Amino acid sequence: MIRRQRMPEQWFIADARDGELWRTVRKIPRGCGVLALGKMSASERRRLRHLAAIRGLTVVTEQPGAATRVHNLRELRQALLSRTPLILLSPIYRTASHPDWSPLPRMRAAALARLGGRSVHALGGMNAKRYAKIAKLGFVGWAGISAWSGP
Repeated sequence: MIRRQRMPEQWFIADARDGELWRTVRKIPRGCGVLALGKMSASERRRLRHLAAIRGLTVVTEQPGAATRVHNLRELRQALLSRTPLILLSPIYRTASHPDWSPLPRMRAAALARLGGRSVHALGGMNAKRYAKIAKLGFVGWAGISAWSGP
């Protein structure tokens, strides 16, 4: 992602091992972002870039300097010092993908989001309705894994 581009507010966390990946990418709204996790073959990356271009989506792969998930102040500081443009603060709510993780306390999440400035997105059990409740805490957007799944 070029740094001058506008950062999408909503992100779909796409795992290459997920059998529903392509159906979900076709379903997410225009202008969203797709954060690709895991190893993808060259043909899968081409297919994802092509589908994203058709749908008007931004695609980022999770790699150093592009995107990172943070869970505490130390990790946030590292991400900010390395000028990572996409920082995902997790977990905000309980989530099925990490059932053993406890959500961050609300005010700690707010403090970390505000410290992160214009680059911290909420992750963990997120959907549009939940994001509306926490947007004022300082987040600039949200990301979800299962927010767009289903029929």
